Formats: sequence, structure tokens, C-alpha cells
Amino acid sequence: MNKHLLLAGSLLLAALPAHAAAGATMQNEAAHVEEGASHEHRTEEQSAETEHLDHAHGAAGVDHSQEEETEHDGHAEEGHEDGEEADLTLSVGLLREFGGEIAVADAGVIRQQVSLPGEVQLNKEAVAHISPRFDAKIVEVRVKTGDKVNAGQTLAVAESSETLARFNLQSLIDGIVINRDVTLGEHLSPSDTAFVVADMSTLWADIALYPRQVPLVQVGQPVRLSTSYGPEPVEARIDYVAPSVDERTRTGLARVFLPNERLAWKPGMFIQSDIAIGEHAVDVAVPESAIIDLEGQPTIFVQEGERWEPRPVELGRSDGRMAEVLSGLVSGQTYVVKGGFVLKAQLQKNEFDSGHNH
Repeated sequence: MNKHLLLAGSLLLAALPAHAAAGATMQNEAAHVEEGASHEHRTEEQSAETEHLDHAHGAAGVDHSQEEETEHDGHAEEGHEDGEEADLTLSVGLLREFGGEIAVADAGVIRQQVSLPGEVQLNKEAVAHISPRFDAKIVEVRVKTGDKVNAGQTLAVAESSETLARFNLQSLIDGIVINRDVTLGEHLSPSDTAFVVADMSTLWADIALYPRQVPLVQVGQPVRLSTSYGPEPVEARIDYVAPSVDERTRTGLARVFLPNERLAWKPGMFIQSDIAIGEHAVDVAVPESAIIDLEGQPTIFVQEGERWEPRPVELGRSDGRMAEVLSGLVSGQTYVVKGGFVLKAQLQKNEFDSGHNH
């Protein structure tokens, strides 16, 4: 009997979890149905509310869109106008801080010129060769190459080979010892050059003239001498034109007596010479630095009240430094000589910002 009771209890315990699980399942299904119904009810309410809002928006949507478009156009137009106002109103003082310069347009002279090569040479009329008067031995040397000397200064002491009397070798001019060809104890004859002294305060700038330039270059014409290294360019005039041409090269020669007090120019330097062979008076001439390329058009920035206006110009003659202005700028107007690139950059920035706003 006890065995039967134990078996019945075990069967009862095994059935309880299954019954509980079935009950839970039925409860979950009921809750799910209720939640679905509630969700459907909320969806219907939201749809009704959305339809109501859409209807209201449809009534007023056109006016709201027009207001947004009008406001957007207003901002764009306002930004464009601001860009124009700030277009080119850079003050003269600020422009000068950027390295700019201004000037008043005026008449000028355009020089027709030719550019020719040349070379700096010693002024052969200011060179002295010092030699002994008779055969002698050098017993003392007092200077070396590169020393500055004065006329009458003793450069060396020599002893006569015949009389053994001593005498001095003296500089004949003020200048620089550019060559010393003597050593202590050396024997020299009158045909030997002991020292070469050159006055380098004036040099020669010798310019080669090609056959077709020979008849065009004349004494007194303006010339600009420059080199890719060394001293700054100088303005001078042609001092000498050779009466004949070189038989070997068939080139002529023009010469400038080049002042060189600071000894900045050196013999042997290659130079470029821009010789003005003709002059033309023009109503308006501006430096080349004033002309800015703006979209392929030569342009000059002209002052108009508080603004700088980019003015397209028509150009005439040019000599590499000055250019003739045929139209776009008249005498008396203020314009930018240097620093136009600053205004060009500001103009392009404003145009970009204006286009972005639109």
C-alpha cells in the first residue's frame, strides 16, 4: 500500500509543472491579444492625429514656404550687398602696410630700347705697371696683392746690380695692387713688371653691338646696367662708341665709364645693358607694376571715393618699366602702383563668397 501511495504522489508532482506551464502559456496569449488590440487602437489614434495635422499644414504650408524662400533670398541679397560694400574698400594705410603704393596718373616718356650683353672691365687708362729702372735685385717687399696704395708709396726696395745702390719701387697712382710678380731676392730687368696697380673707382662697362644695332647706338643715350648678382642696377649714359667694328666678330663696341667708389662692381662681371634708342612722349604712362592680369585682361585699380575699382585698360607702347595707357585711366586719377595683387585677392574672395551665398 505504501508503494501505491508513493507512486501516486510522484505522478501528482510530475503533473503540476506541466499544468503550470499550460496556464502560463494561456495567460501570455491573452496578454498578447490585449496588447495587440491596444497597439491597434493607438495606431488608429495616431493616424487620425497625423491626418488632422496634415490637413492643417496643407492650409498654411504655401505661405510658410514662401516666407522661408523670401527670408533666404533676403539673406543672400544682404550677403551679396555686404560683399559689394566690402568689395575693395581697403584703406590706403592698410594697403601700404602690405607694401602697396599709390600715385596720380600723369604723362610720361616711353623709351624704345634694345637689350645687349656686356662685361665689366678695368679702366685701362687708370692702370699702372711698376718696373725697375735698371737691372736690380729685390731686397725688400712691402705690399701684397689686394693692398690699397697711394701714389708715391714704396712698394719694394731694389739694389742695383752694377752700383749696389738701393732705390725704391713706388706706385705711380692711387689704387689697388691687383698683381704682384716679385719675390724677395729676385733679379729684375726694366722689361719686367714687378707690380700692377689699378684705380678701380671707375671701371669700363663694355657693351657688344650686333651689326643692326651699330647704327642705332650713339653717345649720350640713356642706358641701364644690371647683373644677376652683385650690385643694384645703375642708370648711366653711353660715353663712347667705337668708330670701327671687330674684324673677327663683326660686332661694335659701346662703353660706359662706370662709377665704382664703393668697389661693388668687379672686373669680369657679365652685365645686361638696356639702351634707350628712342623716346616717345605719351599722355598717360604707368609703371609695369601697376598692371594686374584679371581674367586675362590688363587691369589697374583706380580709386573711386572710398573704393578701389578694377579698371580694364588698353595699353600702348612699353619699354619694360613704363607702359602707355590708351584708355581706362586718365591723367589726374589716383591708382595703385604696387600692391594690386592684394586687391585682386580680396576681389576674388568677395566674388567667391557672393557666389556661395547665391
